[in-house]
Amino acid sequence: MPKLDPNLLFFGNLVDGSSRLDDLERFREHVDAFLLRETKHLEEEAHPVPEVESLPLFAEAFPPILHSSVIISSVILLEQEMRGYSVALLDAIASDLKFNDLSGSVLERFKTVVTKVAKLPLDTKDLTWEDVVGVFEIRNCLVHAGGSLTDFSRASTVKAFSGRHGTPDCSGDMLTIDTCTSKVTLKIASAFLEGIYDVALRAFPGHYHPRSSNHAQPGAEPDAR
Repeated sequence: MPKLDPNLLFFGNLVDGSSRLDDLERFREHVDAFLLRETKHLEEEAHPVPEVESLPLFAEAFPPILHSSVIISSVILLEQEMRGYSVALLDAIASDLKFNDLSGSVLERFKTVVTKVAKLPLDTKDLTWEDVVGVFEIRNCLVHAGGSLTDFSRASTVKAFSGRHGTPDCSGDMLTIDTCTSKVTLKIASAFLEGIYDVALRAFPGHYHPRSSNHAQPGAEPDAR
């Protein structure tokens, strides 16, 4: 089987990843619309529950859960992209190394492949590694510490992220996730995806050029993973 052109391979993966991020953004918009509808419904309709007010209960419980799902889904997507990108990059440079040969998290193995094996940059004008790490640690805090900053060993990374972006709220012992957090997460994920593929398309030039150079997209190519 002939080897795929790396330029086409990376471009196809970019198209696929961007499409899935667009789907996540649409889901986030649906979440906001749902929360708005339900809040309005609870405000306008009488829902007598003994000694319990429905609106405060809904407003406290559901928005953080739903917006946390956007963040967790975004990180899962990024992990899939990092793995696919690493495999494609190792193939493009004809390395005998396998992604699963490396130790550490997907994040750590991806960084090793890009910066140490292929020797490509990870921090560029449109790609800030520090923010990607921050998003991953927010997910880790939610999943492994239940959102508790007191019980999370990398709380300082989450707080630094919050200081840069104004979200999530880290003023108490628990993370407070809202629509702003999921918006920022998707924005960072999108910039990261475009950034790493911009680097790849520059390193392996061809018909498809980096987005910053207004590359043509004649008929979106299928995912080439």
